[in-house]
Amino acid sequence: MLPSARLADLLATFAPPVDPTAPEGTDLCSALDAYDQAARFGLSAEEARNEVDAAAVIFHLRCGGADPQSSSGIHEHRAAR
Repeated sequence: MLPSARLADLLATFAPPVDPTAPEGTDLCSALDAYDQAARFGLSAEEARNEVDAAAVIFHLRCGGADPQSSSGIHEHRAAR
């Protein structure tokens, strides 16, 4: 996985740039950090991966310019906070 510091650098290269301190960006970084540390703490990698997927979908819908669809099946409360 991409370290959260590198993700913040990558987000700054978007046109227009994405603020890594936006809630969607911090949720994605938190989910990535949790995934990276899951094995060390004996947590489920599958659950951590699902959190990354959910945070990435929310990030994409909010910051990627796509129109959110109510039928996406992803709920905001699933993103890591």
